[in-house]
Amino acid sequence: MRRSFPLFSALFILAAACSGGGTDLGPSATLGTAPTTATTSPAPDPSVIPADPAAIDEAYVQAVVDALFAVDAKATKIFVETKDITNKEALEYLRAIYVPEEFERQVNVWFQALALRADRLLPGTLRNDVQRVIDVTPDCVYAQVLRDYSQTTKRDVGQQAVFLGLTPSHEAADGNLNPTPWVMFMNGLNPDGSEPENPCEGR
Repeated sequence: MRRSFPLFSALFILAAACSGGGTDLGPSATLGTAPTTATTSPAPDPSVIPADPAAIDEAYVQAVVDALFAVDAKATKIFVETKDITNKEALEYLRAIYVPEEFERQVNVWFQALALRADRLLPGTLRNDVQRVIDVTPDCVYAQVLRDYSQTTKRDVGQQAVFLGLTPSHEAADGNLNPTPWVMFMNGLNPDGSEPENPCEGR
């Protein structure tokens, strides 16, 4: 049975909408030091689920999250530009990346955001830097990301730790909408800002 999680990262967006040095390039090269050859691993493919669960690491989850939030950005752009929560195209983008329960929650968030201070929203992308993959099961990935809101609000609200839950999509994939085989069932944190209970336990 899927548990319900009272997650409220979206309220941070609403608060943001309504509230009023040099780069370290690292050590210099030292004479006499032998040159090193950099090796790079192939970029993870977010369009497939790895057969080996060990391959669902931070790099893979990052690739999936980037792909999902690229879809989310398309919905964001439409909502911000039209200010129309009933826009069918935007809703389909959201529906493609969330399970039904989380989809309804996201729609409610957008309804509140557009009703309160739509003028402070921007048609950008929520940037998510995967900090750790907390748990992986055959039906669940639980990860912590550091979220940057700077492209989605005119307010300077900094960054926030957010928790994501991913589950394989059991519906036919539509590459024009969701290029991954994953959907989100969690996108937030507890009302007090703490880490939610691990949703992968028992799945």
